[in-house]
Amino acid sequence: MDYAHRHRVKIWGEARVVDDDPALLESLMPKRYKARPEQVIVFKIAAWDTYCRQHIPQKFDAADVAAALAARDARIAALEAELITLKSEAASCGGRAS
Repeated sequence: MDYAHRHRVKIWGEARVVDDDPALLESLMPKRYKARPEQVIVFKIAAWDTYCRQHIPQKFDAADVAAALAARDARIAALEAELITLKSEAASCGGRAS
């Protein structure tokens, strides 16, 4: 589920738990991973469909929102500083700064 972009994949099918196939368990584990798997869930996909945006609420991670707001605030600060500079230059050239 990708809440920020309102995307999802729906999967229909059957699942079964496999706990008596050591070769399968080993083949699915990353090399040099210390954990010992106990079981695997194997999915048999019958159908799938990409998103239905209508019922997916748009959500954002707090860290992403904070980063976007910080970038916006930095841009506003830069623009305000530029405005002060331009007003100062206009005033020193005899122009009217408001």
